[in-house]
Amino acid sequence: MDVASKLVTRWIALTLAASIVAALDGGWLVHWASLAPAKIWHGEVWRLVTWPFVELGPVQLILTCVAIYKLGGDLAQRWGDRRLFRFARHVVLSAAVVTAIAGAIPGLGYIQRLGGWAICDALVIAWARQFPARTLTVYGMLTVGGRELVSITVGAAIVFAIYFGPMTMAPELVACAAAALYPQSWLRR
Repeated sequence: MDVASKLVTRWIALTLAASIVAALDGGWLVHWASLAPAKIWHGEVWRLVTWPFVELGPVQLILTCVAIYKLGGDLAQRWGDRRLFRFARHVVLSAAVVTAIAGAIPGLGYIQRLGGWAICDALVIAWARQFPARTLTVYGMLTVGGRELVSITVGAAIVFAIYFGPMTMAPELVACAAAALYPQSWLRR
């Protein structure tokens, strides 16, 4: 990628700014922006779109920004900013709405989530579907591409759901499903 797209640049800037503010503000932004189904059902609908922009730790912030830059940048070059924005919007809203609906079911537990893990999973899957012949080296240890990358990403989300619970991992599970099932015709340019 030669030059980052405007969308990718703004996305990274917003994620950096929101995460730094959240680290310094004593919890106000975390409380205000998190994906919390109970609060969404009480009218705080902005939470459907604000949750992926706040990372709570430096490692997560770096990994999210790298994923947006590399994978989002490659997709922006292929699709253009408008199509990438549409894809990200569909994934984030799908993950948030399904999580909010599941959160309204008694007995499933309370959830409050922040961070770009779900959108990063979706970017990995979209990138693998868009560039099936390319490979990606994960943490310098594993080189995979195409279907294997989709399977590994979905599989990892499922393993985390087994350990932490499906409600805790609902945004990631839905994002993976949304990206894996995203219509192929919408991925082409």
